[in-house]
Amino acid sequence: MTKWLPPLRSILPAEHGSWFMLGFPLVLGLLLRPSLAGLCLGLAAISFFLGRPPLRRVLLGQRDPAQIRALLLLGALAIAFGILALVIADARFLLPLACVAPLVLLALRADLARTTRSLAVEMAAQGAFAGLAAAMLVAGGDPLLSALRAWWFVTLVGSANLAHVRRWLGQAHGIEPSDLRRRRLIVHLLHALLVGSSALLLATRGLAGALWTGWAVLLYLRALAPYRAVPARTLGWREGGLSVIGLALLWRALL
Repeated sequence: MTKWLPPLRSILPAEHGSWFMLGFPLVLGLLLRPSLAGLCLGLAAISFFLGRPPLRRVLLGQRDPAQIRALLLLGALAIAFGILALVIADARFLLPLACVAPLVLLALRADLARTTRSLAVEMAAQGAFAGLAAAMLVAGGDPLLSALRAWWFVTLVGSANLAHVRRWLGQAHGIEPSDLRRRRLIVHLLHALLVGSSALLLATRGLAGALWTGWAVLLYLRALAPYRAVPARTLGWREGGLSVIGLALLWRALL
């Protein structure tokens, strides 16, 4: 970037998983209910997301003028796009955002404390990101019940995948057997909840609902597969690819 702003690499978050956590609900919201207000909300969320690194540096005392300018610019963009969405759409979309605000604050606090590797914090962040999809649906004219259903599935499928990856990486790093058993239990609980919710809420919604429910079952079977050493980068991209397939199936099931 220019001398007025910091290098792009210092603004872009390094965690590949966080991009999928944001991208999944953002794209799903645009696919389910495409609208100009929803697009503005997505752009506001991206600006807010990119503002995290400079915000962390400024609050931790790194008062680099370029980082401060980047923070002010991204913050202004987030506010501007948010106001534009409010002008275009009914203010009802603020309700899902208000509901996930505590999750946003929890994730930001953990980010500042550099404790974002906790599964509870990552699940909170996933729930916060899922609130974007819910807000985009309401901005596009959907009832709150449909937005709640989308929020639930985005949160649940993301959390189940996070738990699976954490268990896999824990086994690769040779963590204590008791900790590994706890991670396996969480994987079982989240995937069972995903399969049960899919069977109850989506399986009866025609072929698309049945396909999504079958996909949820396959994700569970994937999580039950015996451990096999896989490079972390390969695991990340593989999970990303599965997320893209899941996004397409969930989109059709929620239509």
